[in-house]
Amino acid sequence: MSYIVLARKWRPQRFDDLVGQESVVKTFKNALSSGKIVHAYLFSGPRGVGKTTSARLLAKALNCTQLSENEPCGQCVSCKAITAGSSVDVIEIDGASNTGVDAVRELRETVKYAPSGSKYKIYIIDEVHMLSTPAFNALLKTLEEPPPHVIFIFATTEPKKILPTILSRCQHHAFRRMTKGRIKEQLNKITSAEKINIQEAALDMIAKAADGSMRDALTLLDQAYSFSNDITAEELQGLLGLPETEIVTNLCGTILSGDISRTLSIIKELTDRGSDLRQLTRELVENFRNIAIVKVTEDAEGLLEFTQEEVQKLKLHASAVSIEQLTLLLTELLRLEGEVRNAVHPRYTLELGLLRTSFVKGMTAIEDILKMLGDPGRPVGTPVAEPASREKAVPSEGSKTGVINETETGSNEILPVSGTDNLCKEDVWQKLIKRVDAEDHLLACKMSEARVLHLNSTELSIGFNGGMSVLADSVKSKTSLIKPILKSISGHNLKLKILSLPKEETNIDKKKMKEEVVAEPLVKDALRIFDGSLIKVNPLEDRGELNE
Repeated sequence: MSYIVLARKWRPQRFDDLVGQESVVKTFKNALSSGKIVHAYLFSGPRGVGKTTSARLLAKALNCTQLSENEPCGQCVSCKAITAGSSVDVIEIDGASNTGVDAVRELRETVKYAPSGSKYKIYIIDEVHMLSTPAFNALLKTLEEPPPHVIFIFATTEPKKILPTILSRCQHHAFRRMTKGRIKEQLNKITSAEKINIQEAALDMIAKAADGSMRDALTLLDQAYSFSNDITAEELQGLLGLPETEIVTNLCGTILSGDISRTLSIIKELTDRGSDLRQLTRELVENFRNIAIVKVTEDAEGLLEFTQEEVQKLKLHASAVSIEQLTLLLTELLRLEGEVRNAVHPRYTLELGLLRTSFVKGMTAIEDILKMLGDPGRPVGTPVAEPASREKAVPSEGSKTGVINETETGSNEILPVSGTDNLCKEDVWQKLIKRVDAEDHLLACKMSEARVLHLNSTELSIGFNGGMSVLADSVKSKTSLIKPILKSISGHNLKLKILSLPKEETNIDKKKMKEEVVAEPLVKDALRIFDGSLIKVNPLEDRGELNE
């Protein structure tokens, strides 16, 4: 007797044998017990999840002469004929091979004949979405009002390609992709029954590579079993061309760190080993998707079906990147996966794509870019130093140290600072920023963009230049935090006045300004990553005065 592959040998013969489709099975059993059988069914879902098998099981149950607990007996003449594929009352049609209208017209001629010995004549059309539009139209009338002894069961992986007029005439059942845990559980059952020696890690690899398809998992197991009677994870990696998990983890680390040199070295190592780079790219996408889930949710173990140790490794990677950078990386890798899949030279395409991802790590938030463009020579977040020419510390009357402030009218005002440590206005301002930074770092960064205009015993005036005037509202909303700190430093209950300084009248060379912006490395990287272009550059506008 010829060898029967595992996918055929272990094809379910009862509804209870279907793995991962409990809701569909419950619907079928209830329909059989209540007699609510419709004339047309549509089964949709990914490949290898049991659509055609379920169609045969339903056909068996409908024509079984010894139905027990809504399960086909498997022993009557009808059940045996359907199992063997020889039943004249259950006709299986491949939609991919019979796409034309002539095949449907022939079907219409045969439906009017009664079944030869069964209760129903059942037509199972696999890959029904492959039928042409004229073929679907030819089927419409028969599908809407079929003879009472005829039942249609359609199976497809592409339900969206089926005409709405056909969908509306069918009872639709969506089959789900199977979880990694359910696939591994079934594989354990089969390997025990077949006496196949296989490592637990190898079973994990097969369950993961199956991508939700039980049939694919059995095909991979069959391939591994043909290779060796004692299957190890190392042998399976070489056989299937799967990269080692540790290498994929290291590759993710180099991508996150932007180490393109190490990234290219790992790609070379995998290429020399003969690893499938298309499979590698898919695993990279999956791994970064898992990192994103760990980054945004607390229930990562349940969502990913991972152990706590695996989740901790993902959390380590997630801590090295912001959610914005992670989103950009995942978007770029998804695009890269499609490019590598169809590439003539997968290695070159993969290397170029990973080179693009290295730019993401060096990207800076828009707020920080605006700050750097406002003062290219100053690191982001550092305070703006006040020009020394604008203030002079001199002894005031009564031998008290004070500060001469040059106002717009030209008069000088002195701030008598309480305590023994008398401070100039810039000292007061820098101490204020330092104290605020301990309470609210973001607010301190915003305040550092301001310039002290006026300081006396009753009032502190600060101003924002140019585009930084947009920060005035944010600082004003935090005066309840600033004023107590200012009082403890100066010894006075000072009024805080926030000004947006008038825009200086300058002749702006917009062409030159655009050239300078385009020359910025950060702007270049952003344009390259998003495949964009710079259309227009405008100077930042000022805003009006705010007081507290």
